[in-house]
Amino acid sequence: MRAGAKAAATVTLSAGAFGCYKYQTDEGARRALIVYSSFGPVVAHYRAVEARLSLFPLSPAETSAEYRRLDEKYAERTVKVIGELQGMYTKYAQTCAGFTNTLSNQWIQELRKLEDRVPPRSAETVLQTILEETGKPASETFATFDPEPLGSASIGQVHRATLKVDGREVAVKVQYPDSEQLFRKDMGTIRSFFTLAAPENLYMLDQLEQQNALELDYTIEASNLTTVGANMRRHGFAPREVVVPQPIAGLATRRLLVMELLPGPKLIDGLRAYGRIVATERGTSLETMEEEMRARFESGDIPTKYAGPSARAIALYRAYGWLKDALLGTKTTLPPNGPRLVDTLMRVHGHQLLADGLFNADPHGGNFLMLPDDRIGLIDYGATKRFSTNERLATCVLFVALMKGDEQMCLDMCEVSGYKSKYNKKEVVYKLMKFAYDTYSKDLTGGKNLIEFVDELKAEDPWHEVPDNFVMAQMMSIRLRSLALGMNIPITVSDWWGPIAAQVLEREGLPYEMWDRRMLEQYRPEFNIVVNRF
Repeated sequence: MRAGAKAAATVTLSAGAFGCYKYQTDEGARRALIVYSSFGPVVAHYRAVEARLSLFPLSPAETSAEYRRLDEKYAERTVKVIGELQGMYTKYAQTCAGFTNTLSNQWIQELRKLEDRVPPRSAETVLQTILEETGKPASETFATFDPEPLGSASIGQVHRATLKVDGREVAVKVQYPDSEQLFRKDMGTIRSFFTLAAPENLYMLDQLEQQNALELDYTIEASNLTTVGANMRRHGFAPREVVVPQPIAGLATRRLLVMELLPGPKLIDGLRAYGRIVATERGTSLETMEEEMRARFESGDIPTKYAGPSARAIALYRAYGWLKDALLGTKTTLPPNGPRLVDTLMRVHGHQLLADGLFNADPHGGNFLMLPDDRIGLIDYGATKRFSTNERLATCVLFVALMKGDEQMCLDMCEVSGYKSKYNKKEVVYKLMKFAYDTYSKDLTGGKNLIEFVDELKAEDPWHEVPDNFVMAQMMSIRLRSLALGMNIPITVSDWWGPIAAQVLEREGLPYEMWDRRMLEQYRPEFNIVVNRF
């Protein structure tokens, strides 16, 4: 399926399910009817064009132009409706915003608006929630409170304020009054649609639903921030490389979370701001540059390794720029150190996953801040997954096996962990595991378009039984690869996580060399199996 058609299908699947709404309440039926009437024609149009082009092919340039016209016609209006619906429709559309390697630039730019620019609720609604959660007016807690939100998302929004007690600047995260109610209704509709139209994705939906349910309780996020902050300090990442905002004591309830305010733009916004400067210098636009890069990736031309300037080289250039500006009084626009950003994020998340078993399962570009001192702010730990010891150890073994190219260990892990394909074609299963957890490179895909590559594998030997417990680790890997690829930095996840995993296993007295099928069975984690229907 073409990337444009994939965008409409993915967004509609994730954010616009309409099946079986007769079993929902009136509000659920109303929302389901809105998405059906709004998104149904969009998908129909994309599929009609796809069918026509399969019968009467055009040149690549003409085909791209055809889909670009559809993207321009539908992306903005579709995302606008999703933003107005909010709830889980918006939540899953936010997930789609991370698929920078498959969706068109038009869709990505519109979907990114949902990461922190969902239509906000009124200040009166926010202040009423604060009153209900604290038992007193906001003016008794905050010396100042900005009525304009810093950002608004699927289930709540964030405001800047200062504490009355000590004058500290804080971020005030307030949940929408109807978020929990809408979550239940939306999930019923979405689940009905997945059951009818995409049962192979139910295993992923189960885990996403569980994680999203936890996000509705901000006391859980407050606890996560405290624990992750301590873990980052223990590993030596904080405060040197990253900062995790800490919750303010006594100001965390189910629908209210007050935490330290970190300065700086979202990572994705900072990168795009510099990209616009570069595009102007080259006499083009950022959108054109992004479209050219995406077209190259769509063709399957994703290198195995990054071949640009090193983090050290960029750091030296930035130091030279700072020195020159200080001596001459000039103002040089310095490039962000993309390789260093990627390296830091990969090491941080590798330790969260493999050493701590407590990790952010949704690491998109809107969940990181570029701080003025070049550190990275790690925010939004609502979507935080906790692994059992056996789940964490199994994940360690997986990434060492991927790093070493140990195909037999990967296949043994699949069988022991509950993965089962329809025809048990080992070469297909191994490629699916590599793609799901490790790499998008052309060494794996053979230079095929990513969508074409996956569709071919699934057609040859699709998953039949899938465990639900490793979904969030897979999602984290996909998110980070897509984020890095958006910076034009292709990565292989096991290059970072393989060595970390090997060290963890060694430290815990279970070195990789000890692991065989018997050990895998001994440390097999509990899981639920989802059986796909064809």
